Amino acid sequence: MKKREFRIAVVGLEKAGKSTFVNAWLDCDLLPAKAGRCTFTTTQIYSVEQDSQQRLEVEPKTEEQFTSLLHELESASNSNSKHSDGAKQDLETIRKYQDTLRQVRSEGRKTIPFTRLEDINKDLNKYVADEQYAHAVLEARLYTNKLAQAEGIVFYDVPGLDSGLAKHIEESREMLSDCDAVILVQRDPSPKGYELKIVEFTEQGDKNVNVADKFFVFLSRIDQLASPAALKEHLDEASNRWHEIAKLSPEQIVHGSAGAYLVLNGFANQQTLESVGSPEEILTKLNSVTGIENEEVLKQDATGIQEIKARITDYINNKRVTVLQKRCEAIIENILTTSKEIFEIVSKRYSENPAEAKRLQENQRRIEFSQWWEEKWKTIKADLSDYYNDNIWNSTAEGEESLNSDIVEKFRSRYLQDIETKIEEIRTNTEQRKQRIFKENNSGVFDAKLTDYNWRKELSATISIFLVDIAHHLALEIKEEALKLVEYLTTLLWKTQELEQRLIGNPEEFVEVLSRSLTALFLRFARPVADSLIPGPLGSETRQRIVKRLGADIELVDNYYSGEEKAFSVLRRYVNRGSKLLYDPKLRHELLGIREVSGDVPPKPTNSAEKVILEVETDIKAFETYLRSAIFEAAGFEQFCLQELDQLRDRFIRYEAVWRGVAQNEWLEENPLLMAEMPEDLKAHEVNLEVSDRLRQLSTALAKGVGSSRM
Repeated sequence: MKKREFRIAVVGLEKAGKSTFVNAWLDCDLLPAKAGRCTFTTTQIYSVEQDSQQRLEVEPKTEEQFTSLLHELESASNSNSKHSDGAKQDLETIRKYQDTLRQVRSEGRKTIPFTRLEDINKDLNKYVADEQYAHAVLEARLYTNKLAQAEGIVFYDVPGLDSGLAKHIEESREMLSDCDAVILVQRDPSPKGYELKIVEFTEQGDKNVNVADKFFVFLSRIDQLASPAALKEHLDEASNRWHEIAKLSPEQIVHGSAGAYLVLNGFANQQTLESVGSPEEILTKLNSVTGIENEEVLKQDATGIQEIKARITDYINNKRVTVLQKRCEAIIENILTTSKEIFEIVSKRYSENPAEAKRLQENQRRIEFSQWWEEKWKTIKADLSDYYNDNIWNSTAEGEESLNSDIVEKFRSRYLQDIETKIEEIRTNTEQRKQRIFKENNSGVFDAKLTDYNWRKELSATISIFLVDIAHHLALEIKEEALKLVEYLTTLLWKTQELEQRLIGNPEEFVEVLSRSLTALFLRFARPVADSLIPGPLGSETRQRIVKRLGADIELVDNYYSGEEKAFSVLRRYVNRGSKLLYDPKLRHELLGIREVSGDVPPKPTNSAEKVILEVETDIKAFETYLRSAIFEAAGFEQFCLQELDQLRDRFIRYEAVWRGVAQNEWLEENPLLMAEMPEDLKAHEVNLEVSDRLRQLSTALAKGVGSSRM
């Protein structure tokens, strides 16, 4: 309908006389009609008004189409069907004329203008019937003003269905499913085989129009019958069979002879004359069959061409409107039915009101997002559990949990490195401090007691700062592990900036809180050691008073000591015995049960100054040993770190409602990482108001359409 074409298919078996029929219609012996196969490709004939519009267009096969033809012929030639010989012959022909066939394909589409149909005869036969060229032609389109008075009429002359090529069958199927009228050129009165296929294809192609509405039969070559009785029997059999098959009326069956029409009216070429016979012979035959004596009547009426043209013209001018109406009504009904179904389905999800549609769609999307989040949260918790097991803690067979060995070693290494650094600073400063203090307290007579107290006073202040620094550094180490965990948690929530802020807040404040907690924990165990060793000299009232004040606290580290030197295994004992417990074999044997001494034995002090130095330096060494071999385990730094990380993990899990909101915000802001995980129906953030608008238009159109159809 868009092309404004009215397509008439001229169909039939090979050698049924289709091309001769079309030639008779055109009053020109144009299309090839010889004894052998004469139509290798589809010929389309278009009706035009002006002489200047007349032309022949030749469309060659593409290389792919030509290769497909070869494959089809090879398959047919290897089969046991009745068409195998024909396929072999076609293959031989194609091989024989491969150069000319290649030339046709390479030349591409050709347009050949003409004024008279006779002028195009040679070219048309070349591309349609000459086996040297025709096998390479897809279709030929002939535009002429001799076809019909109505504009847009198209005749299709397709090779016979019984050619043996699936291509011809498929072409016929497609053409018959899309045509407006069918003219079957038939020799035998009773259709069978491929002729019944034509009816089947016509019926399948258009379910809204009956075959009888657009089907015509031309019973050809009646001049070959013997008598009027034979003709009557011929016509009766055809009429009965076609009424049985397709409910055709007698008016839709026309008998005649296209070849006789060409010969008697002077349109036949020499080949047709040789095939059909001379005018005298034809007149005699028609007279004997029809009983008509008048020569002019025989030329026109007995040949059937004018009658079939008149009936087709009447169909074109009058009855085809009914066919088009049936088609359009069926299409409209189908559109209305389908549109109603679409409307019913879509209106359940969308409103015709854009604002309401937006609200409903947003609500639905949020519900779907919540459903998605429920499953996603389960996955997040599972991933976190796997990460925690692999990177942060170790679970023993007894169900106990401990920090991952790598983290513990890193934590301990940082602790020991800090101790080493600070002790080295203390020792360096001790030498300078010793000389200064000794000079300050040596005013002629060396005061060992005063010097010892002053030295230890400054040392105590330094160690107090030192202990706070160690706690702070350990807090930084925990912060680093915490931030690693937070960074991983952030990846679970698509790197949202909200997570770190909500879990740990300001990083500096987080470290400050950790530092205070660690300092309190550290000093709980380190302070008794420092206070009992550093402020008061060995045997002094100060040391005794401090030890008494500390009470049981001085024994806290004893259970955690892991060093090799037994002199430090009991802190109170070392505090009361001092350096002698390290270097005096007799005392070591008496109190420790061992005689050997550890490390280098310092020379025995020869004066009070050397004695002060030995005691101070030995107490510093003892303090360092306790820090290294007892305080770390006693203070429970490993568990403290694990608890902090556990708190972060637990806080993350408790904040599920918060993360739900965060995830929804990231979704609405179309975070790329989140959108990559989203199902397709949740990815589109824009509310599709076009659907609502189209739905409103459809509702209006349906209301009008239903009203019109009822009218």
